[in-house]
Amino acid sequence: MSKLTTYLKRNRYLLGFGFLLTFLSSFGQTFLISLYVPYIQDAFEISDSLFSSIYGGATIASAFTITWAGRFIDKVRLTRFTIVVMLGLVFFMGLLSMSYFLPLLFISLYGLRLFGQGLLSHTAITSMARFFDDERGKSISLANLGHPFGEAILPIILVSLMALFGWRYTLIASLILVLLAIPYAIFLLRKNVNFSQLRKYIPAPFSKEEEKQSKPWSVMKTRAFWLIMPSSLAAASIGTGFLLFKLKLGLANNWTPTFIAAGFTAYAVGNALSNLLAGFLADRFTGKSLFPLYLLPACIGFTALIFSNQWWVYISLVGGIGITNGFGSTVKNVALAELFGTRIIGSVRSLFTTVMVFSTALGPLAFGILLDNGFDFSDLAFFSLTLYGVSTLNALRILKK
Repeated sequence: MSKLTTYLKRNRYLLGFGFLLTFLSSFGQTFLISLYVPYIQDAFEISDSLFSSIYGGATIASAFTITWAGRFIDKVRLTRFTIVVMLGLVFFMGLLSMSYFLPLLFISLYGLRLFGQGLLSHTAITSMARFFDDERGKSISLANLGHPFGEAILPIILVSLMALFGWRYTLIASLILVLLAIPYAIFLLRKNVNFSQLRKYIPAPFSKEEEKQSKPWSVMKTRAFWLIMPSSLAAASIGTGFLLFKLKLGLANNWTPTFIAAGFTAYAVGNALSNLLAGFLADRFTGKSLFPLYLLPACIGFTALIFSNQWWVYISLVGGIGITNGFGSTVKNVALAELFGTRIIGSVRSLFTTVMVFSTALGPLAFGILLDNGFDFSDLAFFSLTLYGVSTLNALRILKK
């Protein structure tokens, strides 16, 4: 039996737990919420700009909440934390399905972003970083596969359900799925038979020094934070900006909507494959040594967009962003565990998750302002390439001892 087969067999329950949670986080991700947008706008009779303002405000509010809420994974039982997060997602999905007033719409979207995109992914990846040492890279990458799996199958299913039953009943069906998944997630945790890992479900109380180190301001004072944060912010904000405006990009270059939708497969494939590759490479070369490289694939797409408007440029762009996002989602989390240790990894990741979620609201806003003021997509690609280049040069300093 090969080492990989032995590893998968030995850790299948913990890996399944991570995969399940990242898959279910799809219900709070922009790519899935966007499917409901036309129906929500019709139901509430609101414009594009008003919905964007509500969604952006809810996303920013959730980002700041994660800094506080995400730290509790270091202090309470993982089973208890997981149940609370999944029930939170269920509650806000139900609230959205019954919302008829704008304040409730804002609160519902805030909860979906907090518990879905933010805390479910945070729980999955923090657990993988904490429970695995020698095989941390592979474990994070395999758990992360829940994201592209959700991107591949959920839009098709939900669009079909909405056509038959409407968006509100589709939300109810989705929340029932998440609710039924709660006992299965706990089963996957408790099925694990490795006692040394089982003990990590109940973290020991922080010492005074650990409590101090885990504070957001303490993390932000470290050299490691300022080596990793700029690249993380750039990738999330710019990547989200291009993906959100991909149809507008297609119209500007005479690419059909059908081609834009079909070509997005390059993103999902690039994300999944680079995520897997990063896991194996990180276990061999360490996450911090690979981290400075992760923005480079997207730079290829930006460069192509600056000089050409041929159809293959779109494939290069979304494929490059997908590779960057997949590679980065693994090596960044491995690097955080290496640099900060696993004892306070939940607190550290909650801060970085805040940066990521905040930047997913900032990027589309910046893109919209620039496009409205006469800049075109080749200009945006040039600005993005410059920012990625500066961030990469900054990240290279992580290699210096």
